[in-house]
Amino acid sequence: MKKNLILTFAFSVVTLLGGMSATAQDMGLSAKFTMATAFYVGGAKMPPGTYTIRQSQDDPSIYVVTNSSGTHTVDVLTSQSSQASKSGVEMVFHKYGTGEYLVGVLTATGTSINLDPGVAEKLAAKKGSPQTHSVPAK
Repeated sequence: MKKNLILTFAFSVVTLLGGMSATAQDMGLSAKFTMATAFYVGGAKMPPGTYTIRQSQDDPSIYVVTNSSGTHTVDVLTSQSSQASKSGVEMVFHKYGTGEYLVGVLTATGTSINLDPGVAEKLAAKKGSPQTHSVPAK
């Protein structure tokens, strides 16, 4: 009887941990991209380089953008987008003059997001219209 109880408990723990792992893997969008120029995300200016954008584990409406060396990280509030990519994952940027602003991530799977603009982008938008372009995810 005791042996059956222990086996049932062990099976339950393994099943629970397996479910937690699947949940962590299904946490939403995660993508890598490279920018040859500096750009803004929310209120932070990021240097050129390779970046990862991923959904926060604590809040599904917050995404974290981090460079590959881990020296630059910013959290940004997002909202769901109905736009879709025609091929793969794309980072969408607005360009005002020489300033680049990450404004969204498009996917073909229904997980596209818009990033809240920072103060710098709001000021740039008052001076003119953006040129929109995208950078493919790796």
